[in-house]
Amino acid sequence: MVIDMSKRILASIVLFLVIIVISDAPLILSFNLEPAPMPPKITIEPPDPTLPAEAQLLSGKWTGKWDSPNSWDCAFYVEKVDKETARVVHAWGEYQTRRMSCHCSPNWARVQKAKVTYREGSATIDFTTPGYETGHFRKKRHLLSGEDEGWTSANPKSHGHYGFSFTVEKSDPNLMKGSFTSGKGSQLSIKMKKAD
Repeated sequence: MVIDMSKRILASIVLFLVIIVISDAPLILSFNLEPAPMPPKITIEPPDPTLPAEAQLLSGKWTGKWDSPNSWDCAFYVEKVDKETARVVHAWGEYQTRRMSCHCSPNWARVQKAKVTYREGSATIDFTTPGYETGHFRKKRHLLSGEDEGWTSANPKSHGHYGFSFTVEKSDPNLMKGSFTSGKGSQLSIKMKKAD
């Protein structure tokens, strides 16, 4: 009787440990996720000195990690800023959800005309892309307009769009705050530091 009870306790402990290891496995794997790649031919043009000071702050390279469970790596290059638009390159590392329900490979996209808005004290870059793992994105070969072009998705829960917004404030010119919204309405945020 005592031996049976000991076996049951031991089996329960083993089962408990197996459950912990399985549930934490994606967290363990997250340390091995690939970082954002370096896109080819990045050219950062000095902003026109006649632009508002807030808009000029956007120019340059920014790096950080999205606030996802696996700290999704991000590099953001603002190559050129005009009065109303910006040319940007968004590079991202490997992304895997905790439940392994979504995977995104490291890649990058150049957005030709992201929208620039500014007011006294801050400037913001906004753009929309097709989902980064969709056929629409692959057809574009890394070159996107930054506008909603009516992309759709076979998945009825998603309309195939990603929305991005990045803001720099005059009071903290070396910090860029961003947000990402997927077609399913899920959101992530990021704080990036100016890299150069």
